Amino acid sequence: MRPLIGITMSLDYENRTAKLGEKYVTAVERAGGIPVAVPPLEDKNALNAMVQKLDGIILSGGPDIDPSYYNQLPHPRLGNVCPRRDQNELFIAAEFIKLSKPILGICRGLQVMNVAMGGTLCQDISSSIKNPIKHMQNAPRWHKSHEIEIVDTESLIYKIMGRGRTCVNSFHHQAVERPAPNLKITALAPDGVVEAMESEAGGFCLGVQWHPEDLIDDIIHMRLFEFMINAAKDVKTGRR
Repeated sequence: MRPLIGITMSLDYENRTAKLGEKYVTAVERAGGIPVAVPPLEDKNALNAMVQKLDGIILSGGPDIDPSYYNQLPHPRLGNVCPRRDQNELFIAAEFIKLSKPILGICRGLQVMNVAMGGTLCQDISSSIKNPIKHMQNAPRWHKSHEIEIVDTESLIYKIMGRGRTCVNSFHHQAVERPAPNLKITALAPDGVVEAMESEAGGFCLGVQWHPEDLIDDIIHMRLFEFMINAAKDVKTGRR
């Protein structure tokens, strides 16, 4: 039976719409899961009921996270924030981690995982990191703009990728600053920016800073979704 994989949606306050990128849906469907759009619900009971029914969650990309969640004041280059989405996704991340259900954080999603577990963020790479490379590429989303190095050969991301280096796309100006206590850094960009993290406790609890949903024609990146769906199938059938 195909597992139900939630994918968090963006919220446009001005136009009063919630959206989900098609590529996320395609990636989950191709990998053998049933994609379920997760809107930023206001009713916590309804949100909790959805968490209980889902077999896995993808925390999708999006705007900056309100720095008050990690006890910092807003940097002058802080971008747009979405209060309702922050509240929802931090709750979802914490619950999925607590329930040991598969969780894949993509770009902002990696940052949500880190904040939910007690870490902090660098609010603007270009003004906070020495000699940064360009992390907000001016190129098509399928273009791989820089290389990353997987620094832990015992990690889940290394098992998935099967190699120590790979090229990724890049669409972010924030990054992990201090890792959460139970998350370990497993991949880095050439300038030291965190590109992947995963749970110290094992299981499928993984965040990546790039957008693999835009790279699924490359089997290396498609495998991220396939591994997640397989982990969700194990949860669904009770083989954890």
